[in-house]
Amino acid sequence: MAFLHPWACVLVSCISVSLVGEFNLSDLYPPLWNESPGQFSDYRVENGKHIIDPWVYPERMGMYKILVNKTASYFEKFAPDNEQNILWGLPLQHGWQYTTGRLVDPSGRTDCGYETGDHLCISVDSWWADMNYFLSALPFLGAVDSGIMGISSDQVTLSPPPKDQTKFCLDVSSCQSSFPQTMSKWNTFYKHLQLTSSSFDDLLKYLWDAHTSSLKDVYKVFEDRLEYYSEPEADFGRDWCVALDYLATSRFPTTFIRVSEFQKALPPRVLVSGDKAPFISNFTALQNTVLLGLNLLHKVDSATGFLLHVSYAFTGSGISNVAVNLKETVQGLRIWKRGMGEQGRSTGLKAKEVSLNLKGNGETLSNFPTQLQQFQKPQKVSRRLFSDEMEQVLEERLRGPESGGIFQRKADKMKPKIQKQRTGI
Repeated sequence: MAFLHPWACVLVSCISVSLVGEFNLSDLYPPLWNESPGQFSDYRVENGKHIIDPWVYPERMGMYKILVNKTASYFEKFAPDNEQNILWGLPLQHGWQYTTGRLVDPSGRTDCGYETGDHLCISVDSWWADMNYFLSALPFLGAVDSGIMGISSDQVTLSPPPKDQTKFCLDVSSCQSSFPQTMSKWNTFYKHLQLTSSSFDDLLKYLWDAHTSSLKDVYKVFEDRLEYYSEPEADFGRDWCVALDYLATSRFPTTFIRVSEFQKALPPRVLVSGDKAPFISNFTALQNTVLLGLNLLHKVDSATGFLLHVSYAFTGSGISNVAVNLKETVQGLRIWKRGMGEQGRSTGLKAKEVSLNLKGNGETLSNFPTQLQQFQKPQKVSRRLFSDEMEQVLEERLRGPESGGIFQRKADKMKPKIQKQRTGI
């Protein structure tokens, strides 16, 4: 793959994300990774079937562990030690959900998930847990169906939750019946995984196709679960789903190191009433900035208005520079998404030298390859997206030391542009 997007957040203000560092890989495994089942024989068997309870944290994590282990050989050509296995993103995200308290009962009616109660319990009332269920059950059962796991489709079944059982599929047959298109996409991914001719970029495409399809199938089904959360946390859940769409379009590499890196920028706990990025005192500057960026990305995705110009460079395992610039004269992120979709992928990779401004030299719209002109639909920006808070964010986040110095040269230039947009176009 020619270019790997590190992060698809940030609109309306210039937000810098710098993720660098050296890691001890063993320290980055999800919680209870070593204690979780690593093979089918670690689960109980009834009537010739392996019974897995995905509402117990180690048992759901075990599904991921088996999946990552069974697919390891197919990623050896990309890097040793299974580090480039793009399925790592699934267990790492689940581990982040567990660590940050997002799998507990948000209604407070039970002690499910709480340290003072059943701390390994995964609550069916948790929006995060329900959405994640379909990012564990479908890829896992899809792998079983593909033959990659070494057992037949009728040899494994999942235990139902304590309520709302009809909302969940429990085995290969029921998941294929309920979600035929998504199961087909997971099957396609595993078929290409077994082809020696498949490139890393090919695999990312099929993985993200299946990933986003899994979430879109059930987003509306569990939307009412968000009512259990504070407004900031519910908004973050919605923002996160939008951000995933951009990560998918960018074919973000969900490898062990990449996911471990960017999860440091995500909220370390459930958001509560009164939390307002970028002013959450016990969050890092990076976490505050990314949380704000995700929210703004969601707003602009809905209201449209700008074209991102992103500068980035990679050094070693980290991202040495991620910068975002705004062009007030143009179109929304949907143009970029369409250009990076299958239709515009080939021209999009070339166009990123301009539209994503890899050298940060402020190219103009006239530099775009003619093939991308078909995606242009200029629109005005809604002034409600700008506020006094945004000016303060520019002042404190982008000019201050917490920005890593990336935007200090650009702050004076960008602030007048935003002020101009606030007063009208």
